[in-house]
Amino acid sequence: HQLRTPLTGASWALEGLGKETLTPAQKELLDTASGAVTRLLKVVNDLLDIAKIEEGKFGYQFQEIDVGKFLEEELQNAAPIAKQYQVKLYFEKPAEPLKFTADQSKLGLAISNLLDNAIKYNIANGEVSVTVKKLEGKPYLEIIIKDTGIGIPADRFNVIFDPFHQMDSSHTRLYGGMGLGLRNVKRTLELLGGGIEVNSTVGKGSVFKIWFPAE
Repeated sequence: HQLRTPLTGASWALEGLGKETLTPAQKELLDTASGAVTRLLKVVNDLLDIAKIEEGKFGYQFQEIDVGKFLEEELQNAAPIAKQYQVKLYFEKPAEPLKFTADQSKLGLAISNLLDNAIKYNIANGEVSVTVKKLEGKPYLEIIIKDTGIGIPADRFNVIFDPFHQMDSSHTRLYGGMGLGLRNVKRTLELLGGGIEVNSTVGKGSVFKIWFPAE
């Protein structure tokens, strides 16, 4: 928190400067500084989240959720960044309402992180599709997030969920982060009683499957 507070202050200060009349050179410097602060804030927030998860202080509040409406909202939230990266989003809504009990806020963090990765590590005019189903014979729901992105080498399938693992340094420099997002997703799902797995082909995209109890 001692890191996040001054960073938030710096972000507000830079936002205020952006409202002033600036030369093109000053505007370029301001944009660079703002981007750096935004990326650093994300890293700090990821660190705080993983610390709270590992210490058992990531409290949960369970409620009944309509999975179709829940995922529609998550995709709407992701739409602006998808537009920025020229990626199309698709959602195969369940034919009938599927309701389950979970912590909507925590599950939302996991879904938004996976969507964010699927969009940012995609290609121009690429696609991200989301489907959901109830696992047959099991009291679990499964959500599948599929993209047409750069893909992940098979020998990295297990280690991408390790803390501080970064798949590709060039993409890390471009998008920021310290390899904590997928670790947080995995731990959050495990604490909800679920899990995550990945299948991918380099150059052809990735498929992330997550599952969690319907009750």
